Amino acid sequence: MGNSIFKGLVVALCLSAASSLSALAAEPAKVTLAFIGVTASNWPGLVAQEKGFFRDEGIDVDWLQSGQSSKSAQQVAAGVADIGSSSMVDTFRAIDGGGDLTIFANSLSQGIYSLVAKPSVHSIQDLKGQRVIVGGQKDITALWWNAAAKHFNMDPDKDVELLFAGSTSNRFAALMSGGVDAAVIGAPTNFNAIDKGFTDLGPIASYMGDFPMMIYHANTAWATKNKDKLVAFVKAHNRAVRYMLDPNNKQEVAEILAKASNADVKDCLRTLDMAIAAHAFVPDGGITPAALEHVQSTLADSGDLQKPLKPLSAFYDPKYVEAAAK
Repeated sequence: MGNSIFKGLVVALCLSAASSLSALAAEPAKVTLAFIGVTASNWPGLVAQEKGFFRDEGIDVDWLQSGQSSKSAQQVAAGVADIGSSSMVDTFRAIDGGGDLTIFANSLSQGIYSLVAKPSVHSIQDLKGQRVIVGGQKDITALWWNAAAKHFNMDPDKDVELLFAGSTSNRFAALMSGGVDAAVIGAPTNFNAIDKGFTDLGPIASYMGDFPMMIYHANTAWATKNKDKLVAFVKAHNRAVRYMLDPNNKQEVAEILAKASNADVKDCLRTLDMAIAAHAFVPDGGITPAALEHVQSTLADSGDLQKPLKPLSAFYDPKYVEAAAK
């Protein structure tokens, strides 16, 4: 009798331990993500979070708002966050300066930004002698403006008075107050200005050609030990992009961004249309060699990268995207 009770207890304990281990195994792995703030550039990640795609791949993403693209890169390089969302140019500069970072996926291949001007301006050429505001001297928005101005045979620095403000909200406020005559404004805020009668001079990022705006990067040492987590992130992200591109999900996708950013659903729908038209979201998360070369040559020409130039493999490692596609 006593022996049977003992055996029963042992079996029960074993089953309990097995159940506990199974529960632990099923618990998603924590991954910390440093991001600038809730914008359309993080849209696939927001969809993946809301729809449970990250958890389906076995990871739990903890979002840490940094406030700035360069700060996201700094936090990841320092090991404060595992992965981060930053502009391509800020990440290239950080890696070139010795930052312990690896780009592992494309987040936004084209910026969803418009050049918006006061009502009396009807073309980019009309901006000669006017005040134009961009994000900063080294900002991606400044590169877009340079490319747009040169496309219309204008000198981007001498033909206008160039001013700077780091955020879309500040540039929007400057335009609304009359402090500037044109501003580079991100969606969906650009639609707010357009609906007030300001002139939409069109998407501005396209003047740069194949030049990714936002990417995901990881701490290099962490990435080496956590390939499975990065592959899981890319799989969930790509699933979210495919979900976003399905016309049947358009309303829900817009509502996800509206809820996260306190934006109007109508403007989020217009933003999605703008993004799809620009092929802003990449279904496989990859970055082409041509795009990498374009980024490197542009930054090298502006004196932002040290010479001799690093190989492109020092910036981007495609193995995570490739593994996610299998």
